[in-house]
Amino acid sequence: MTQIEFLNKLLATLEVVAANVKGRHWTVYGMSFRSVHLLLDDVYDVLRNGADKAAETVRVLGGIPLRSLTSFVANSYLSEDAEIAPAADMVESTREEVAIIIGHINGAIEAGILDPTTENDVAALSSELRHYCIFLDDMSALWAPTLFMTPLRS
Repeated sequence: MTQIEFLNKLLATLEVVAANVKGRHWTVYGMSFRSVHLLLDDVYDVLRNGADKAAETVRVLGGIPLRSLTSFVANSYLSEDAEIAPAADMVESTREEVAIIIGHINGAIEAGILDPTTENDVAALSSELRHYCIFLDDMSALWAPTLFMTPLRS
């Protein structure tokens, strides 16, 4: 895979996941509405900024960035998510999608297909997304089953 091909796949994936995250942001409901709503908006901003940087880099490198919804869906590592789910599922889905993006970025870096400047740019995106993985993990922990222990009596 060439650097431009990778960046276009990354662009497509970032756009698809951004659409998924914004859809979740618009449809989240329940007791954790506000915190999930705001966190998803933050993740969306990182994804869109990353997509913009990927598209601009493709152009600087002499390629043509993907630019239609159809091309984003066709070239993305991930698929559209049209379901409305409980907040906990939305957080988990977003966490999984972000982790997949990080994995593809790390794979491109390990494969050595990126020039040094592009590698720095995508590594910075990976780092920022990892930051949000930590927040998403913390939020998921809120919904983990809690075990109540009864004190032992002697």
